[in-house]
Amino acid sequence: MRNSEEKQQRIPSDVELEADFVVVGSGAAGLTAAITARRRGLSVIVLEGEDVVGGTTARSGTWIWSPNNRWMRELGFTDDRDDAIRYMARLSFPERYQSHAERFGLDEHEFKMLNTFYSVSGTALEELAEAGALDPVVKANAPDYFADLPEDKAPYGRVVVSKGRARPDQLTGAEWVLDLRDATLDLGVDIFFNHRVSDVIQNDGRVTGVVGSFNGKLFTVNAKRGVLFATGGFTHSPELMSDHMSTPVRFGGASKGSRGDFMRIGASLGAKLHNTAAAWLAPIPLEALVRDPQSTTTNIFALRGDSMVMVNKYGNRTVNEKLPYHELGRSMLRWDAMQAEHPDLRMFMIFDHSARVHFSDGTSGNPIKSPSEHDPNLVEGKTLEELGAAIRRRVQELGPVHMASLDISPEFEANLKVTIDEFNRHATTGTDPIFHRGESSIELFRNGPARPGNQNNAALFPFDATGPYFALILAPGTLDTKGGPAIDSEARVLRASDGQPIPGLFAAGNCAGFPSGQAYWAGGATIGLAVTFGYLAALNVAAMK
Repeated sequence: MRNSEEKQQRIPSDVELEADFVVVGSGAAGLTAAITARRRGLSVIVLEGEDVVGGTTARSGTWIWSPNNRWMRELGFTDDRDDAIRYMARLSFPERYQSHAERFGLDEHEFKMLNTFYSVSGTALEELAEAGALDPVVKANAPDYFADLPEDKAPYGRVVVSKGRARPDQLTGAEWVLDLRDATLDLGVDIFFNHRVSDVIQNDGRVTGVVGSFNGKLFTVNAKRGVLFATGGFTHSPELMSDHMSTPVRFGGASKGSRGDFMRIGASLGAKLHNTAAAWLAPIPLEALVRDPQSTTTNIFALRGDSMVMVNKYGNRTVNEKLPYHELGRSMLRWDAMQAEHPDLRMFMIFDHSARVHFSDGTSGNPIKSPSEHDPNLVEGKTLEELGAAIRRRVQELGPVHMASLDISPEFEANLKVTIDEFNRHATTGTDPIFHRGESSIELFRNGPARPGNQNNAALFPFDATGPYFALILAPGTLDTKGGPAIDSEARVLRASDGQPIPGLFAAGNCAGFPSGQAYWAGGATIGLAVTFGYLAALNVAAMK
């Protein structure tokens, strides 16, 4: 530890502070920007609204998605520019994507944003590596989330992780942000905690500083060149979620600092808003949030277990359970026009004792705990019939508010038995003819190795003939939102009135309008974008005269 504990406790005096560059937020975007600017000779102050460093980055798996990065090239992977942009465009703008059209069907701004990300993301990571904030290694076996699409010509090598002494393979997000913090402090940057920014200072239309509160007192920090907001999304603002989310997502595992502060500030400045109805999605254990509505419960990054299914209120499977977490979250928002309902808005993850034994590996984002661990979220039954009845009782206990007014169907128990019987018949042969589980590269990667005795399909295995059986109630949650004030390819915030940059104002990370639409291209896409545009903001501030 480089005396970091002492440094990070410093607080401003009553006098106004000033720096060339003021960074609001201490996640990947903010600290990348601080490091980049300081390495170019600028004075930098970082303001963090919470009492810990890292924001939602600290809750991540620390994957960083970076097309055409140097380390993948050194391993012999190629990542052609047009191919990479085709892949991103295909997923982000499917309604307009054209594989051979100019800009692939995208408008000029969208194309430029994706092109910039391709060109700069690897350079931004090199900056962090040179500063000692990243010890990079390619996660060479990690496929993109849609690696089987024909547009994905380089499905491996785009994910970079940071390793370290304590964990030579891959640091967690919580561990990596400490390296980012230490590199920032070593460069002489001050990080002030519990300093929540509420507004900006303007002079002749230019942003020249920020104001906020600390321990009930107002503070001011002047910025001679620019201000970057990297404050996270608005997951933990019920008002903003209700106003902007086009789907009924109300829960999330984002940092508590993701309260939409920059949405409000940007709106007051006349900023153009972009992509505010989108979010990085994942299922989340419902009951953990019911017990503590203010918690930042970990989202589910992989539904583990081969003898496991997800069923809806009718006891039916509706999705391939091994899809990437974002796609599972999207699937839960399905609207049934005939029944005028969201039948999958609450799902039941059903699994047996064998799944608890073989797939409770303790990894982050795995909802299955070992048989030796108490799990208050777990519903249990000695038989499938008992499990169905227990689920019905638990739903009644939770009530319509938490269950999104979904009632368990009268046929739930009978349908659950039919569902498991059908699953078992197909699992015996290693096939899933309806949902094709276990057939894509990302599914098999996320699933992990097959249990002993499973020679057919690592993602499929028949349920135990006898109980006990278990269930977890899942809701669609956010890793965080990914929309807000629009930015350009230089991370400058744009005005709604004329599309021009607001002088002195920059944004990066989940508080900004991302160029990804509803898509989640691959693991680490959110951090890759955050690092890239934080880096670009700092370069542009440093280039100012």
